[in-house]
Amino acid sequence: MNEWQTSIRCYLSPAGNNKIKDWYDDLQALEQAYFDEFLKVMRRKRDWGSDPCYRPRLKGCGKLGELRWEVNRKQHRLLGFFADGVWYALVGCTHKQDIYSPANALDTAKKYMGQIQRREVSTVEYDL
Repeated sequence: MNEWQTSIRCYLSPAGNNKIKDWYDDLQALEQAYFDEFLKVMRRKRDWGSDPCYRPRLKGCGKLGELRWEVNRKQHRLLGFFADGVWYALVGCTHKQDIYSPANALDTAKKYMGQIQRREVSTVEYDL
């Protein structure tokens, strides 16, 4: 019997670059290890709605939400949205006192979400 898994797809730029992989590759080894384990746990959950690591709607951002975890007192975020039972991962970033790094993370994520919704770009199954 197959174990339940939430499907996660990553944004591909018009040039074909996996933006989540690019972000992941820039993380330190410990941050990558925590992210890998965190995402394994989240993928096994059928419903993220009541999970404190998931925020389904960011203020002023429509359907854009975030996954949240901490490594070495550093708050990490994976911005994305659900559509048709799939979580679309758009931007990886950090967060401290209402400030995202990179500073344009929310605007970039909204742009990427629109491109996916309009079918202007492709996505790829998460497999880091």
